Amino acid sequence: MSRKRKSSLKVKAVAGVGAAVLAAGIAVATVGTSQAATENCAGLDQALQNNQNFIAEQQANPDAQSEARIANRQAVIDLIQQRRQAAGCQ
Repeated sequence: MSRKRKSSLKVKAVAGVGAAVLAAGIAVATVGTSQAATENCAGLDQALQNNQNFIAEQQANPDAQSEARIANRQAVIDLIQQRRQAAGCQ
């Protein structure tokens, strides 16, 4: 075999491996993106529940700062609801 032909085979082999790696990466990214949306909704739902529980606890056992804490957490809940809506969460 000539030196030129050996080089050509190496280039083709590297290109083929590169294409396979790229295709695998795209497949993984696609699957990861669809799973991320589900996990994102679950995380947002948990954050929403945690903030609602905190507000309930503050209302059940108020102190001098409870009103401010509740207002703060309600603002957080509003943001979480916006994020849930943007993510298409049910």
